[in-house]
Amino acid sequence: MIRLALLEEAASAVEAHLAASAPLEDAAFCLLQRGRGITGTRLVATKPFLASPDAWRAQDANQLSPSGRWLSQAISRAVEKRSGLLFVHSHPSSKFPPNLSWADREAFTRFAAVASRIVEGPLAAAVVHPTGWSAELWVDGQLIQIDRIVAVGRTLRFLSQVPSAEATPLDDRQRTALGPVHDGLRLLSVGVVGCGGLGSPIAEQLARAGVAELVIVDRDVLDTPSNLRRVFGSTARDLNATPPPHKVDVVGQHIEWLALGAKVRRIPLDVRTEAGFRPLLDTDVVIIGTDNHGSRATVNELPSTYLLPVVDIGVRVGSKANGQLAGLFAEVRVLTPETPCLWCRDTISADVIRVENLPEQEGEKLKREGYVVGYSGEPEPSVVALTVLGSGLATCALLGLLSEAGRVAPSAYVVDGLLGYVLARPLVQPVKQCRCRTQVGLGDSSPPPFLRES
Repeated sequence: MIRLALLEEAASAVEAHLAASAPLEDAAFCLLQRGRGITGTRLVATKPFLASPDAWRAQDANQLSPSGRWLSQAISRAVEKRSGLLFVHSHPSSKFPPNLSWADREAFTRFAAVASRIVEGPLAAAVVHPTGWSAELWVDGQLIQIDRIVAVGRTLRFLSQVPSAEATPLDDRQRTALGPVHDGLRLLSVGVVGCGGLGSPIAEQLARAGVAELVIVDRDVLDTPSNLRRVFGSTARDLNATPPPHKVDVVGQHIEWLALGAKVRRIPLDVRTEAGFRPLLDTDVVIIGTDNHGSRATVNELPSTYLLPVVDIGVRVGSKANGQLAGLFAEVRVLTPETPCLWCRDTISADVIRVENLPEQEGEKLKREGYVVGYSGEPEPSVVALTVLGSGLATCALLGLLSEAGRVAPSAYVVDGLLGYVLARPLVQPVKQCRCRTQVGLGDSSPPPFLRES
């Protein structure tokens, strides 16, 4: 599948510019980068370059003929930014086709044949029609249909048409509850990083909600008895298997046995390696439920660099000095190009990541000597009631990304399942010098640092 994600700010600016010119056709360019998935491509569009009134040799309600000067300016900007170009123009009348016309394809093919020899990035053309967006990617002299177009800001907004999901008895109550969010949910491919106490119930909830595909990523195997308390789909038979099964296989097989229609891709790899990370670029949203700082730092690259929203979920058991239970805390962080990343929030630590990547004995030595604060190397205490609470909150946050309510919902909050309170985290602005601000929309021209493949 080919996906095109536009920064919400860019998409809104382009839509407003085109609407102001109606009923005349008009156009804009956006800088365009690429992210390589395993089965598809993710195109990332930012920084619109709006057409000025003198950009046209001819402009009316039926056609556009751009000037060579304006095209040259757009190409120069792409060269300067080491980027490709997305050409977006309007078909303002519903009488016109909702996609590129024959004349549009001919004109853009001629332009792309010249531009491809100059710019480094991909080239694509889009049409904005009253019924939605449509776009095609130029590849080796041919135009190929782009399957899905979204705008990513505080929420995930579908720009291409969202077909009504097929009505089934399974969906009756959910469709009533979610309204149009249901149709978007049924289209989604969702990446789930971590298939333990948090990731496994998230995967099951998403399958039961009817998502189209799950991409589950976890290198760990099911080899400790405590896993049986929290990993959905696991049985004593799995624990006694030789060799121990990967958690993605246990959870994936469980989801497939549910037979609710969700396709499952199992990735038994470390997400910090390129082979474990790339499958996430074939998804629409990612949820991460691991307590490993390195894994979370890698996934943290997705919202800014690839305009791919992430829901980060963490859980913690609180206790008093005498060992008595004091709280069951679940914290949600919604990461988008508009919200602070995990570095901005001081949620992950470079020191901890460094120790995680050291050989085990060396890391244990540093831990004993007290060189790393907040790192034990041991699994955090947990209980299934808390991990299920956390997984439910993460799934609700995903629904918020598809809803208008997501624009005003807090991007980080804590729920105490024991004492029954909700605390919205203080509003934190992205740090201007943070990598998340300097990498927006750069795609594979600036991928995250990966571990060596094992």
